[in-house]
Amino acid sequence: MSIVVENVSKQFITKHNMTHTLEKINLEFKTGEFVCILGPSGCGKSTLLNIIAGLEKTTKGRILVNGKEIKGAGSDRAVMFQESALFPWLRVIDNVEFGMKMAGISKEERREKALKYLKMVHLTKFQNSFIHELSGGMKQRVALARALTLDSEVLLMDEPFASLDSQTKSILQYELQKIWLETGKTIIFITHNVEESVFLADRVIVMSANPGTVKTEFRIQLGRPRRSENLDLAYMVAAIMKELKEEVEKVAKAEYDNDWSIEENILLPNSDNYMGDGL
Repeated sequence: MSIVVENVSKQFITKHNMTHTLEKINLEFKTGEFVCILGPSGCGKSTLLNIIAGLEKTTKGRILVNGKEIKGAGSDRAVMFQESALFPWLRVIDNVEFGMKMAGISKEERREKALKYLKMVHLTKFQNSFIHELSGGMKQRVALARALTLDSEVLLMDEPFASLDSQTKSILQYELQKIWLETGKTIIFITHNVEESVFLADRVIVMSANPGTVKTEFRIQLGRPRRSENLDLAYMVAAIMKELKEEVEKVAKAEYDNDWSIEENILLPNSDNYMGDGL
């Protein structure tokens, strides 16, 4: 399923002013592609994802899915948020089945598909557990299984691993990579993490600071499955970090004193300092 973002702008009007969040965004996502959207805080990444999902309206422009303009949310686009948004009074299996139940799918088919995707995220033995009995990473795996059961062609993910510890995050990144290869879904993934974007994506879209525009695009032409220790992956991380640095600095200078500097505060490394490192 292809998605075209056509000249999309978004403004939010508050009591005292108007905020320009997105400005003339033009993007295309091809069927079966894994794309990460990366940018500084406040650049409109999540807003763009919500617009693609049909959860928010554009101020200008439109979203086309397979050539047809979307008017709202649809079963062809499943969304996974940073928080798992599970129902604590339901068991794991019932949480996974919930979306299918709302769609009117039969009990037998719901159970079959729920078990299929719980197996894919390695949670079969926890199917009868309650949500409070799970770790943060397990909750996100339940949320992923629930999103997969809808059999949507597009999976929209808004920083789903941001709140997890580094070890759990690494495991889920490996699992998501494997699931994407198995399912062939189109995945659009929002992240702040450069390493995560390079590890997962076919393309990385770097957005500018507010108002968000498409600054540049990187094609990640590395073999799969990927390993975090791959030196080519580290090279791409350094290249993207260098491009992102200017945008992060714009945001930081708006929030801190004018003499604030990335180099002095070591928020992001200067990739040039590592040329030849490890040779």
